[in-house]
Amino acid sequence: MNRRRLLGQHTLVDNDILSKILDRAEINKKDIVFEVGTGNGILTAELCKRANKVISCEVDSELVKKAQKFLKYNNLVLINGDGFKTEYDFDVFVSNLPYSKSRTAIEWLAERDFDRAIVMVQKEFAEKLTARDGSNYRAVSALAQYCFDIEQVMHVNKNSFYPKPKVDSILLKITKKRRVSKDTIRSLKLLFSFRGKRVGSVARKFKIDKNLNDKRVERLSPEEAVRLAEIIANERLLQTI
Repeated sequence: MNRRRLLGQHTLVDNDILSKILDRAEINKKDIVFEVGTGNGILTAELCKRANKVISCEVDSELVKKAQKFLKYNNLVLINGDGFKTEYDFDVFVSNLPYSKSRTAIEWLAERDFDRAIVMVQKEFAEKLTARDGSNYRAVSALAQYCFDIEQVMHVNKNSFYPKPKVDSILLKITKKRRVSKDTIRSLKLLFSFRGKRVGSVARKFKIDKNLNDKRVERLSPEEAVRLAEIIANERLLQTI
């Protein structure tokens, strides 16, 4: 099997879309850019030309070795590893995300302070992020809508990548609104594991004695869901002390 496929990587090869990413990122010489997925380095090079500093992470050691040979920029920090396990500060996040890492990326970004992000995600995942009700409205939907303003910039055909994935993608622009803790994210996912249950019933399971509305979990707005997740997180913390 192709190594790129094993790693869940699909390199963007459409220069028009690369230009759109750069245009919507609105990078200037004051910005620190964090990129996950150096890939062929073409986007990385353009980021370096525009930004104050670029931190680019690539999990594939072969691609890192290739990138080191031609990415000769003094403002570039090139890392071989998982970008979502790092703690760098940055202003702008840019990534053509491996589909398997999309949820991880959203949760990771929700914990961090930054200004904006330009990310490529699977079309189905983009629809889940912006869903307000129905089966697509999940913990990650509530988290994303609470923490970010999300704009669908453009549809990207699967033929724009190599190797070609099985599905189309969506380019998103994300602007940060709020930051949440890892404990809140965990509790939000736990809360949505009770889909179909009423909030009062769920609250009793966690011994929460508050006057809460009695909607079903999946009917909570993003603000209501995160607020309840914060209460659950605090209660769980108190129970361990």
